[in-house]
Amino acid sequence: MKHLFYQPLKIDAKDPDVLFWGCLHYGHDPKWEVPIWATRGYASSAEHDQGIVQRWNEKATDRTVAFLLGDSVFGYGGEEKLRHLFATLRFKTAYVLAGNHHAGWKQVFESCEGNTLDLGDGKSVVFVPNYLETYVNGQPIVLSHYPLASWNGQGKGAWMVHSHCHGSLYNSDLGKLLYRAKIIDVGVERCPAPLSFGELRHFFSKESVSFDHHNPTTQTPFRALAGTH
Repeated sequence: MKHLFYQPLKIDAKDPDVLFWGCLHYGHDPKWEVPIWATRGYASSAEHDQGIVQRWNEKATDRTVAFLLGDSVFGYGGEEKLRHLFATLRFKTAYVLAGNHHAGWKQVFESCEGNTLDLGDGKSVVFVPNYLETYVNGQPIVLSHYPLASWNGQGKGAWMVHSHCHGSLYNSDLGKLLYRAKIIDVGVERCPAPLSFGELRHFFSKESVSFDHHNPTTQTPFRALAGTH
């Protein structure tokens, strides 16, 4: 799978069979005053983890091509948590970004020969970098744990799908400009359940702007903030 570092991944599947989600934070039980499972409306870490798996499996099947955009698990015992998560989620192939909380991801990745983990029964995990270019049913998509303002193919209709921000960027001055383009945060805070390729296509059917310098009609919405013309 070394070609993923210089060639886009190409997926052909039925729209509902391709799912995107990020920042699951499975097993995240820190001694915080307001833990992440509470902000997500759960009564405990265990209830949160059960809810994450249930929401995924309600949409997933044994045919699912999964994209998990980082921070899948959190905290001590990450390797055991991640292996348990992989065993519990339904999918055929999961492409998993590390994120910035890569406990578990690192250990399981380094235990593999290459970057693929065979789970048996036709189920496998492919570990990929925090930036991945894909074509899903012919649609170019740039996947990144972190949001990008300009990405490959933006001016030609490519989408940008990310996590990391837990929805916090949307209400910022930058976010109010950035999310006018074809970009979406698929973290749990913005997307309580994974999004299918079909749902993404519907979302991105709205009018948008582009910040791509390769496109002669590129918009410059930052003028309003800078006070320039």
